[in-house]
Parts: sequence; structure tokens; C-alpha cells
Amino acid sequence: MPGKSTFLENAILNYIKGTAFPAAPAKVYVGLFNGDPTDSGAGGTEVTTTVRAAGRVEAAFGAVANRTISNTNIVDFGNSGGTTNITHFALFSAQAGGNLLYTAPLTGGTQTINTTNPVSFPVGSVSVTED
Repeated sequence: MPGKSTFLENAILNYIKGTAFPAAPAKVYVGLFNGDPTDSGAGGTEVTTTVRAAGRVEAAFGAVANRTISNTNIVDFGNSGGTTNITHFALFSAQAGGNLLYTAPLTGGTQTINTTNPVSFPVGSVSVTED
């Protein structure tokens, strides 16, 4: 299911009951998945390193507008190092490991990525909306 991760949901609930909220991540990174990573992060398979050996790519986000933030830079994974399917993206607090923050399916559905295919998200295409 797209949206907040279990980590972030628990942090919000703990904050409401008076527990300190975790520090904001210094940077946010985009990971690629074949299958829904689910709120817990236990679903799907992260295929980021199949596409880019160096792993997740940093994304910068602009100011909140209408309960939404969107990336302000191109999130560029370069030319794929392997062949895979991508169905979802996820936002993490670190380039490797870290906390899962949000997940969402790709707007166009499953994307088949072949070796050397360029993989990137244009400005404004990685969005998070709160209701």
C-alpha cells in the first residue's frame, strides 16, 4: 500500500503521545523496487543496485504546497547496469540501510528496464502527498 512507512507512522503516533520525534534525515534517497515494498519494507525486492551499483540516489524536495512535496532535481540513476522490472519507488533516510519513509507505485505501471537503459525521474515526478 502506498504511503507512509511503519517507521514514520509509529514516529508520528509517538510524537502525539509526547515522545520526541526522530531527527529529520540529512538527505532523502530514492530506491527502486520490483513489487510493493509495503509499509514495513518487507515486501517486494529492492532492485536499485541492479540498475545502479552505487545504490540509491539523493532527491531534494521543495516547499510544501497543497499538502504535497515534489523533487526539485532530476533523480538520475544513469544507464542501467542490468535488466529488471520496476514497479515502485521508495524514499529512505540513507543511501544504504536507513529508515524506509514512503512508498508508491510508478505512475505508468511496471517498467521493464534493460541493460544500458537510462533510468531517471524528472523534476516534479517524485511526489509525497498527505491527506
